Amino acid sequence: MEIPELADLIWLFEDDPECMHGDLTWPIGLHSFRLSRGAVSVLFSIDPAAGEAYISLYIGDDEVASLGRLRPLDRLRVDRGRSDYEAMKLWVQGIGEAITLQTKPALRLSWDLKASVDW
Repeated sequence: MEIPELADLIWLFEDDPECMHGDLTWPIGLHSFRLSRGAVSVLFSIDPAAGEAYISLYIGDDEVASLGRLRPLDRLRVDRGRSDYEAMKLWVQGIGEAITLQTKPALRLSWDLKASVDW
């Protein structure tokens, strides 16, 4: 799996991650990043060693979108576009389109609804 440096994720989410198990260090274990812009917040959790991620978007205390057990991860990229745009793109194996989590200027989560998964 291709993943940016921890420092790039800290830059994007503007804070250090919290580890679900305090005795584990990056990149082992589930690490969670939180970011708020006004009333909107996001919780992004990733376990690089297991190759899976979770994204939850909130307005106030209400969860309005959740993408869980995104796996197996293929790659994750931090997008430092124009000076007023920051985002993370996440690719899951078998799904061609990236899931995009924009963090600046506003929090926005988008993905391709046409992608199909065989069950």
